[in-house]
Amino acid sequence: MNKLTKVGLTALATTLVSSASFAGEMSVSGSASLSYTGLNTNSDVNPWAMGDSVKFNGGGDLDNGMTVSVYYELDGGTYDDYNLKLGMGDAGTLSFSGASSSGSGVDKVKDIVPNAYSPVYEATDATDSGLLDSSGNNQTGQWGYDVSVGSVALSASYNPRGTAQGVKGDAETGYAIVYSGLMDGLDLSAAYFDDGSEAENETFGAKYTMGSVTAGYQVTSVDYEAVASTDQDATHYGISVAINEQLSVGAGRQEIEFDGAADDEVNSGISASYTMGSISIGANMNTLESKNGSASAKDIEATVLNIAFSF
Repeated sequence: MNKLTKVGLTALATTLVSSASFAGEMSVSGSASLSYTGLNTNSDVNPWAMGDSVKFNGGGDLDNGMTVSVYYELDGGTYDDYNLKLGMGDAGTLSFSGASSSGSGVDKVKDIVPNAYSPVYEATDATDSGLLDSSGNNQTGQWGYDVSVGSVALSASYNPRGTAQGVKGDAETGYAIVYSGLMDGLDLSAAYFDDGSEAENETFGAKYTMGSVTAGYQVTSVDYEAVASTDQDATHYGISVAINEQLSVGAGRQEIEFDGAADDEVNSGISASYTMGSISIGANMNTLESKNGSASAKDIEATVLNIAFSF
């Protein structure tokens, strides 16, 4: 990892809170990576690609006991993810997402099912149906708040001008709760998301870890307000196992019922990850059946391999 240290963030801190002094650091991280994405529907497309992402993380302590942090990701020459966070100790964390990196509200629990590398719905197509924010979740300009009280973690998000599916513009609100006090290793979660006049979404799930094994189960419903829209009810479950400190494997399945559709869409897959020093290898094989509930849709099979070298 390359680090550029002692880059002052005094100006940033001044905009958040009155402070007589502020000491911060900015670090830069990146990796050399090579990926292969093979699709049975895209045989004419070159499956090989190189990573082009650099991440900037900065932050420090304010003299009033609070902390501030900032994050930017330069991806393909564009700053497409960035956020600002103000840590207030026991009072929680207030955040603002400049673009696509909220992490609060429904983003906390929209997919709690474990995997070894990537979810079962990744890489097969561009649409991730059956998730809590399938109807739209505009993270650009979104406020977030997170706080933990004992064994309860609460998270909320608010965007005064959401753009569900790029056509609306009504306010979007999301709430999530995770309870871990029932028994060791068990997390129970629930969340609700309303993107204005597009849809109301809710989810419930449980994740349990025992030793090297983690299993998860989650149900999600997307209820569109428009009569012509297709509501979604999804069931998602999976398991991951840490074979040792370097190797993990996982498997999962997601079934999505589209209101009025002939079939259920099914996403299934297996994944694995291996780390050896500064070298990380991730792989998955995913299959999409009956896309959007169509009985005549061709099955899509995706094979993904990624090799990254950290420095």
